[in-house]
Amino acid sequence: MFFRAVEGSSHFMNQQSREFRVRETGLVDNTLAIPLHRVIERTKIAGDAAKNENSRLEFQDLTRRLASVQAGMTAFLDQSEDDHVYWVERSNGENKSVSLHSAPIDVSPQLSKLFFRGDKACILTSATLGVGEAEDLSYFRQRVGATSTVAVNIASPFDFEKQMRLYLVKSMPAPGTKEHEAALPKWIEHFLDLSQGRAFVLFTSYTQMTRIAEQMEEFCEDRGWTLLVQGRNLPRHQLLAEFRKDTHSILFGTESFWTGVDVPGEALSNVIITKLPFAVPDHPLTAARLEHIEESGGNPFTEYSVPEAILKLRQGVGRLIRTKKDQGICAILDNRVLTKPYGRAFLNALPPCPVEILS
Repeated sequence: MFFRAVEGSSHFMNQQSREFRVRETGLVDNTLAIPLHRVIERTKIAGDAAKNENSRLEFQDLTRRLASVQAGMTAFLDQSEDDHVYWVERSNGENKSVSLHSAPIDVSPQLSKLFFRGDKACILTSATLGVGEAEDLSYFRQRVGATSTVAVNIASPFDFEKQMRLYLVKSMPAPGTKEHEAALPKWIEHFLDLSQGRAFVLFTSYTQMTRIAEQMEEFCEDRGWTLLVQGRNLPRHQLLAEFRKDTHSILFGTESFWTGVDVPGEALSNVIITKLPFAVPDHPLTAARLEHIEESGGNPFTEYSVPEAILKLRQGVGRLIRTKKDQGICAILDNRVLTKPYGRAFLNALPPCPVEILS
């Protein structure tokens, strides 16, 4: 009943909307407070009465977790955490659920106190901390509160000049238009022919990905290439297993395939980026961070949206070259890297390699 009330009080924009930002306290009555308290008391009693150490520890852990849920629910409804954003999230799949979320708008003060006080060593490493700026990694350092720490930018062990080629398509229509989506199959097919399949095609929209996949099934079938599409029956790990096994296969993916995927060797010889990965500005957390920057007198687009998209693009392109023996191509089907003033920042952040601009 509690979560039904939460969903009923959340004014989602439409049937497809997943998030609703809660801006005021008291979204619903905390009807779970008393039942949760009773359960917590019973787990305490059961823990005290347990006859062996393992059972007692399990009940104590359960008690702590239930108390954490109770405290979190109260904090959410009261919005007691300063400088946090609160939202309700629902899933629209077969197993529908509603969950409560909160997050700090700016994590740098907390991380600065935890890790960068000067009395302990803390080393952070990643292949995609920088956004193409100078070696001081200023954007990342500011985001995590490491403004007084030492930053070192170490060159990649890969020879991108020899291992990779980047293609840009200047004639692509503006992203977000019907014309752009209509042009995607033609150019995806062009670059798939160059690599004989063996490609990731990365999308920022699940809906657009499924539409393009339907249009390209016959093309792939004619060439004998297996088309693997995220969300079609197979879970992520099985999609990757099938992709690795079938050398000329093609994988269409969204969010989870831009990062954390490692396919060395010729199975992945092409990464096609259909659109620059700007975050959806109406997600509650993103919206709150943009508002925070604007209220502080900054420019939300250049100070947050562009750097975050650059990091995501670097991660997507980074799927291509995983070892010193890998070779391949990358294509960006978003002409804003050539036509917009901020486009140069995206290109500067990518590995130094031969670039070919197609009209």
